[in-house]
Amino acid sequence: MKQVFACVDGSRVTESVCDASVWVATRVDVPLTFLHALEHENAPVAGDLSGSIGLGAREDLLSEMIELEAQKAALELKQGKLVLEAVSNRAREQGVDQIQSMQRHGSLTDTLSEFEEQIRVLVIGRQGEAHEAFSNAIGSHIESVIRTLHRPVLVVAEGFTTPTRFMLAYDGSETANKALQLVSESPLLNALECHLVAVKTQSSGAIEDALERASMQLDTAGFSVSTAMLEGAVVDSLIEYQKAQAIDLTIMGAYGHSRIRQFFVGSQTTRMLANSITPLLLLR
Repeated sequence: MKQVFACVDGSRVTESVCDASVWVATRVDVPLTFLHALEHENAPVAGDLSGSIGLGAREDLLSEMIELEAQKAALELKQGKLVLEAVSNRAREQGVDQIQSMQRHGSLTDTLSEFEEQIRVLVIGRQGEAHEAFSNAIGSHIESVIRTLHRPVLVVAEGFTTPTRFMLAYDGSETANKALQLVSESPLLNALECHLVAVKTQSSGAIEDALERASMQLDTAGFSVSTAMLEGAVVDSLIEYQKAQAIDLTIMGAYGHSRIRQFFVGSQTTRMLANSITPLLLLR
């Protein structure tokens, strides 16, 4: 059975991830799974100490380092269990009954790939513990997860609130049309005010006609639609519209170009992840 998966790590954004996943699971009426992934990196000792430390001392140091690493792993495991217990209780208090939690060792991306067939929507924080001090930083796993999974990914920052209006960023591309179709068919956004927004660029072509057709599709699906054609830099224009219209949730297609092309022209997805003032629901 499809489920909402929520990645939690105990960082400040964990409560928002929990609340957002509860909102999604309730709206689409599926179970909720909380995932805590334990990733370990083996950091080598810097420098060559063989000339200044005797053999016995080196062996003692190695044993101590192994013991400390084992203690650290045990503490991380315990912390993860406490985090899973806390978010599960928080979700139950908000009325979710079908909840499970799991811990996995290894890469977060690999773990999520293993469960991809079970994922209806993935909810993840924009920043983990390692990036909390930087307001516009993006977690190191975000792009890899979004590129790997062919599932909707909801990326949230601190302070999630239940959305009442959403913005669908539309450019007439194949990725945008897939996002449009998913929005039209999913119960997630029913009864929410819809803003269909395009940014006119030199390469946008007949975007006005495509925007009108997209608006008609959403209207047929039962949405109350407001359309807007913006001008200027894509990300800046979308952020300004978020602020002006008090948008609660932004929806867009993700990473429509290859990594090689992004090297030369950049990625609107990554820029939106770093600068958006709302949660981002990314569809591929």
